[in-house]
Amino acid sequence: MLSHAGHHKLLVSSVVAGSALLLANIQPVAAADLQRIELGDFELESGDVIEGAFLTYVTHGELNEEKNNAILVLPSLMANHTRHDFLIGEGLALDPDEYFIIAANTLGNGHAISPSNSDSQPGMAFPEFSIRDMVNAQHVLVADELELEELFSVVGLSMGGMQTYEWAASYPEMTKSIVPIISMARTTGWVTAIWETQRQAIMADQSWQDGEYDEQPEGFRAAIGSLMVWVRHWDWMDEEFKDDNTAAIDWLHTQEENLISSWDANNYIYQTRAEDLHNIADAPGMNGDYETSLSTLSMPALIMPGKKDILHPPNDSRLVAEHMPNAHLSEIDSNLGHLGGGGVLEEDIDFVNAEITAFFERMRE
Repeated sequence: MLSHAGHHKLLVSSVVAGSALLLANIQPVAAADLQRIELGDFELESGDVIEGAFLTYVTHGELNEEKNNAILVLPSLMANHTRHDFLIGEGLALDPDEYFIIAANTLGNGHAISPSNSDSQPGMAFPEFSIRDMVNAQHVLVADELELEELFSVVGLSMGGMQTYEWAASYPEMTKSIVPIISMARTTGWVTAIWETQRQAIMADQSWQDGEYDEQPEGFRAAIGSLMVWVRHWDWMDEEFKDDNTAAIDWLHTQEENLISSWDANNYIYQTRAEDLHNIADAPGMNGDYETSLSTLSMPALIMPGKKDILHPPNDSRLVAEHMPNAHLSEIDSNLGHLGGGGVLEEDIDFVNAEITAFFERMRE
């Protein structure tokens, strides 16, 4: 397993570079310095305890006197606090002149407590956690550290969107609206099967060594390559490589190389397993029935699936919009599929920003 010092160097490099933004060629926007909150021994919903837990986050803008303009922004799988920078800035949906934006890191992403940086529970000794555990840790940040009683909105793409749904289910009085982008309110068997094939690629590699590796296992490279295909759509791939289909191989290896230098295999296993456990119907106070649980979430919601998303197909988002009483469905029509909501193409970025801006304006009327 990588040494603590080695991981520290790797993670600092990733924070500076914004590893998740390699997917979209987006430069991080200016923000306050990265801040850290100590959670101590943090109890999970399973009863297990993460020792020496912590979160990190940055803020943009200022909290108003009424303390009602805070927006919590949550990262996608393996991403960090810079992942939503394509939405943050003057004239964009998350405008620091209008809102106090909290861009938080989350359990297992390498910038909060994770298998990769835990001294006492490293690697596979780390307790298994859920999306709801991520949200409970964020609640400590928001309610105790920042002393906020409400959030104007909770925004996130992909796994970040799963966290927005969990905020709505677990802390409905505090969550005034949600904006889940290319996400799901529960993980389907389709998605879990995708994650399991990638985990198998990692864990079947002898160099993984039951999670005690010195270098990232080559099986993780294969898992990343698989992900890079699933987050796109064949329409984009076929157009991109129509003159030479074999050029897709070099492109794929470049994607793998970019991300394996700043991601961690054990973190990937743990975060995808957290997604496996995701279902808002299991939140405290819910009765276990999915559609009934959705109907109890009365806050305004802007649901933004990708029409051609093959990683998180839009079916679940359409069902959510049918059953949440104050939900508005706005589908992203992009040949990029999942990454249509990920801040890659200018037209998709403009569409997502415009839809969120209009949604927030309606809320403020």
